[in-house]
Amino acid sequence: MPAFAAVALLWVWVETRSLAPVGLKLPVSAGSTLLWAAAGTGGVIFVLGDVVNPVIEWVFSKGADHSGYGALKDNGPAAFKLWLYAMFSAAIAEEIVYRGFLLHQLSVLLQKGRAGEWIAILIGGIAFAVPHYSQGLVGVISVALVGFLFGWIFFRSGRNLWSLMLAHALVDTWGIYSLYRGW
Repeated sequence: MPAFAAVALLWVWVETRSLAPVGLKLPVSAGSTLLWAAAGTGGVIFVLGDVVNPVIEWVFSKGADHSGYGALKDNGPAAFKLWLYAMFSAAIAEEIVYRGFLLHQLSVLLQKGRAGEWIAILIGGIAFAVPHYSQGLVGVISVALVGFLFGWIFFRSGRNLWSLMLAHALVDTWGIYSLYRGW
């Protein structure tokens, strides 16, 4: 994923001579960046995790498949190694590719305006979810919802990708810690 992110950044730089379209610009304020990051983190961990996911799991009579992460339970070195990987590959690279690059390109293609943004958010969320197929259908649905939320935040925050990188890092940190603890 980091290689895709590098290509995406190069593409946008060549196209616009700026990384602002993908959200890599100086934020309006540190406070707003932290608030959007908190909204994304809280939205995923508490709203999706504690409210929406249980409903999805009830509908499908099963949860997301995290069996591939069983070796992390009580394994600090493995959890730390995965965390390092997640920070670069997921928190940074996935946000550049799926929120910054893809949403920018889709919004240009679909024209500006709310309808184009919503279509971009839907396509972006689905595109973000598909590579998570190892988590099963319930996991893919959950990840798509995260993608929709993060896409919405991307546009509402004025394309502040920094806040989404931080939110993604915090969500993944919580997820890896939960797997480490066996929750």
